[in-house]
Amino acid sequence: MSRYLPAPTGAVPAPGEQRPGRLLPRLTSLRAPAAVAVYVVHLEAHGVASLPWGVSAVGGTGVAFFFVLSGFVLAWGTRPGLPARTFYRRRLARVYPSDLATLLVAIVVPVVSVNRDARAAVANALMLQAWSTDNDVVYGMNGVSWSLSCEAFFYALFPLAVVVVRRLPHPVVWTLVVLGLLLAVVAYQVAPDRADHLPPVRAAEFVLGLVAGLYFRDGWRPRVPSVVVGAALALGVVLSTWLESPVSNVVMAVPFLLLVLHVAQRDLTGRRGGLTSRAAVLAGEVSFAFYLVHELVIVNLLPVLPADPALQLLVISPVCVAAAVALHLVVERPCHRLLRDRPGSLALAPTGGAAAAGLGPRP
Repeated sequence: MSRYLPAPTGAVPAPGEQRPGRLLPRLTSLRAPAAVAVYVVHLEAHGVASLPWGVSAVGGTGVAFFFVLSGFVLAWGTRPGLPARTFYRRRLARVYPSDLATLLVAIVVPVVSVNRDARAAVANALMLQAWSTDNDVVYGMNGVSWSLSCEAFFYALFPLAVVVVRRLPHPVVWTLVVLGLLLAVVAYQVAPDRADHLPPVRAAEFVLGLVAGLYFRDGWRPRVPSVVVGAALALGVVLSTWLESPVSNVVMAVPFLLLVLHVAQRDLTGRRGGLTSRAAVLAGEVSFAFYLVHELVIVNLLPVLPADPALQLLVISPVCVAAAVALHLVVERPCHRLLRDRPGSLALAPTGGAAAAGLGPRP
C-alpha cells in the first residue's frame, strides 16, 4: 500500500478556520497534564504521595487520553496521499529514539520498577512487550514503555483503518466504534491484567480518536461547550474511582474525546488562551520525554532519599523535569529534524513562523 490516506470528502474550512493538518497548539499542550496524571499514579504506587478519595488511580487513564489524542492527531495532521514509507519513517522517528535511549538507561541504572532481563530488553527493543502474557516482560526495563508497544500496533493499523472508515457510512462506523469500546469492557472483566496492556484491546481508544479526527478533518464541527466537557470529565473521574481500574479507560475515553474536540475547535477559530502560550506548548512537547523518564527517576531516587514524602516529592519532581528536558533536547528534537523532515519545536519557533511552517500537535 504505497498511499494510505484517501482524500477527505468535502473538507472545506469555514471562514477564519485553519486548514486540515495545520496548527492546533492546545492539543500539544494537553499532553502535559496527561503525563502528570500518569506521574501521580506512580507516585502513589511507589509510596511517595497520593490524592484523596482514590483519585490518584484515575491518573492511569492519562494513557487512554494519549491513545485517543494519537488517533485524532494522526487523522487530522497527516497529508492525504502521503507515501506509506514516509508515514512509517515519521512514526518511528516520533517514538523510537527516545524509547531506545530510556531502554539503554534502564539497562545501566541501579533500579528498574519491575524486572530487568534479556527477554524484557529484546521485547522492548522490538516494541513487542505489550503482546506478552508475562508481566515481567510487559513492564520490564522501562515499565512505562509498554504503551509505545501499543502505539506501534496502532501505527500499523492506521492505514487500513482509514480505508475502512472512508468506505463505510458514518452510522456504521460509529456503531463499530461503540462495539469496540464495549468489547474492551468485556476484555477488562475477563482478563483485566492482560487486557489493560493488550494492543488490540487498547486500540478501541485509538480508533475512537481516529474516526473523530477523520470526520473533523472533513468538516464535522460538533459544538461541545466547556461546561459539558467539565461535567463529563468530572463524572468520568467519579465513576472511575468506583470501578476496577482497566474499565476506567473506557469510561474516560468519551470525556477525553469531548475535550479534544472542544479545544481543537477553539484552535481552529484562532482563539488565544493559556494553552496556546509558548510555555504550555513547550510543556506539551516535553511531556513525551517526561512520561518516559519519570518512573525510572522515581525508583532510583527513592532508595537514596530520606523517608520523608514531602522531601521526596520536592526532589523527584524537578529531577524528572530536568531529565525530560535533557531527553527532549538531546535525543527527541535532533531525531525529529533528522528523520521527520519537520522543524523541531512549535514552542521555540519564531513568532508568527509556526503556522507558516504547518506545525501542529505531535502525532
